Amino acid sequence: MAMTASHRAVLIRSAKGICAADGLPSNAGRATRVHALIEAFGLCSKVRVVEAAAATDAELTEFHSEEYIECLLHPEATGSESDSDSDNADDDDRLKRFGLLYDCPVFEGMESHVRMAAGGTLAAAACLVDGSARVAMHWEGGRHHGQRSRAAGFCYVNDAVLGILKLQARFGKVLYIDLDLHHGDGVQDAFVYSNKVTTLSIHHYDRGFYPNSGGAADEGKGHGAGHSINATLRRGASNAVFKRVFGSVASAAVETLEPGAVVVQCGCDGLAGDPHKIFNLTGQAFVDAVQVVLAWKLPTLLLGGGGYSNANAARCWTRLTAVAAGEQDIAASRDIPEHAYLNDYAPAFDMAIEATLAGDANTDESIEATISAVIAAIRS
Repeated sequence: MAMTASHRAVLIRSAKGICAADGLPSNAGRATRVHALIEAFGLCSKVRVVEAAAATDAELTEFHSEEYIECLLHPEATGSESDSDSDNADDDDRLKRFGLLYDCPVFEGMESHVRMAAGGTLAAAACLVDGSARVAMHWEGGRHHGQRSRAAGFCYVNDAVLGILKLQARFGKVLYIDLDLHHGDGVQDAFVYSNKVTTLSIHHYDRGFYPNSGGAADEGKGHGAGHSINATLRRGASNAVFKRVFGSVASAAVETLEPGAVVVQCGCDGLAGDPHKIFNLTGQAFVDAVQVVLAWKLPTLLLGGGGYSNANAARCWTRLTAVAAGEQDIAASRDIPEHAYLNDYAPAFDMAIEATLAGDANTDESIEATISAVIAAIRS
């Protein structure tokens, strides 16, 4: 059945939101490239574009602690502008307590980034809640490491948790799927005691690899036992490995848990060419995964996340935008249309993300062990 104009896939997109996302030091300029490529392929006319409002303090504290939001967004109220040495030391202690040093330092434009990242995901969730869309995308979202009272892993806000809470009020059970290279620890931690939200994270797991969580033994606590599901992959994971694992565990999850809505964090730092150089995926791995989810015909929220090659993140999420909009997938062989950032795609100027010749440490035995353990946890 063709989707009506009012039920078209929603894309959260605004100049303010793009600018706010561009200011995040770890992903500087990425959002502009993503939306420029989406526009270059003419996809804005294939979706319903929604401009989100900045999240309010009240909306942010639906998950985050008041003390954290106060420090993050209202530093003047804590006396952090004092010049005395003792007060400066107090400021450093406070920033350290809330994770605002080291990997998450305070930066110019931080408040706008936090409010728009959260506001965009809340707006996308609202379109699913009110029934005006079945699929909603917010590529500036997916900040999955953020904790209730602490920034972590380049994530100053956990918009994914806020979106899930909004969906949960309408749809009851929510399945959260995390495709990022890194474990979705912030989301898992938020719902570790819940049997209404199941978190399924497919990620690299190794000693010393951030965030040092998400092993097979992490299965939830209390009423949430069996609802924190982790599928771990070794270095060099290929499209074939990723598809095999995802197809098995995601199908088992949706069939067993019967969620009312799905959230997919589409972090693409597992792509070949990403500076992390851990997995060896191409954009097709993400297209295949999202097509599986969309075939369930459940209200679906698609978020961004990691991805530190701006050009490859743009390639990946542009293809996912086309798929979510019900359009034909943009083949990897397609030329990049002429637009302001064309030179970012040199020398081939096409949509291809080429896998490397790196070895794959995943074996048939390790893959089957992962699938078996995950399915057993889901069905326990």
